Amino acid sequence: MKKLFLLFGLCISMLPLSASAQQSLADVARKTRATRQANPAARVIDNDVIPSSLKAPSQPASSGNVADSDKKADAKDEKKADAKEQDKAPAESDQKKSPDLKKQMDDVKKEIAQLQREVDVNEREARLRAAAYYADAGTMLRDQGKFMDDSRKQQAEIDAKKQALTDAKQKLDDLQEQARKTGVGVE
Repeated sequence: MKKLFLLFGLCISMLPLSASAQQSLADVARKTRATRQANPAARVIDNDVIPSSLKAPSQPASSGNVADSDKKADAKDEKKADAKEQDKAPAESDQKKSPDLKKQMDDVKKEIAQLQREVDVNEREARLRAAAYYADAGTMLRDQGKFMDDSRKQQAEIDAKKQALTDAKQKLDDLQEQARKTGVGVE
């Protein structure tokens, strides 16, 4: 019992020493904030970046400014009409490209599905082959080298198909992005 009280007293006397040695969470946060460097690549969003939807109220026009503002409005209307005509030409060519893009995307989707099936089948065969090999102790002792060579070949084939699958998915993403840019509906 005396030992227990002695141990308890020792722990209580050491408690203030250990508390003073630790830094508070606030001190650690201040130190981290002071040493952290600002990220120059971070984009700051403010009113200069975001266009305002409300236009400034127009000033009351005097009789001399009315003619000038009419001329400016006519010039803007002509520019808009020219821009619309220019937009129609690419839109017509985009409509011609539309079936072509959709056909390409369908072909790539079929290719992806085929490659995915091949990868799944090859992986399943590799698991079955490994399970059969490890289940039979005699085969393990007789054909270790042959099993390892076959496993490497099969894994190389699986890796090649996975790479082709990744390339096909990237091609599909590129086609979808191209279709999005041209305004073609993508599913």
